[in-house]
Amino acid sequence: MRTIMLFLSLTLLISFHSYSQLEFEGVIKSEFKTIQLENGEIKFYNFDTKAQTIIIYNLDNTRWKSIHIPIENNHFFEEIKMISQNTIHPDQEIEIVYTCLTYNYNAIEENPEPEHNAVQFTLNIINERGQKLLSVPNSHEIKLTSVNGKTKLLIFKNGIKSFRDDNEILVYALPNKK
Repeated sequence: MRTIMLFLSLTLLISFHSYSQLEFEGVIKSEFKTIQLENGEIKFYNFDTKAQTIIIYNLDNTRWKSIHIPIENNHFFEEIKMISQNTIHPDQEIEIVYTCLTYNYNAIEENPEPEHNAVQFTLNIINERGQKLLSVPNSHEIKLTSVNGKTKLLIFKNGIKSFRDDNEILVYALPNKK
């Protein structure tokens, strides 16, 4: 009987230890965004507007990478659309897709569509060295899709001019993974 009680006590002690409570590790501020890389790693990042740098952190709050984002004169950073490690280019470098905007004000008051000319977006893709891989003016949206096992990059281009609607979808083939 004593052996059974000892065995039950030991079993309860081990079960309580294995189901321990949640352990608080820290806080991530709301201005940070989270991403999951293709290899499953979860990171979070923030854009430093003064340094024009995206800083990517590990989940333990250690800095993983700092990448300078080139922004042209009279343009303002808008948002990060995607961070990729293997999808856009099959190397181990990080590629960042981001948008910038600029304000163009027309002094012509008779223009029937002034809101279309006031803000112009540009979609950019760079690698972690800051090298620009692609820049698409009048574009703001991006989508990855798979067609017959090959990944395609779709960029939605809005080229509104006067009374015409010049929207386009630009299709890019991505390099094959090795």
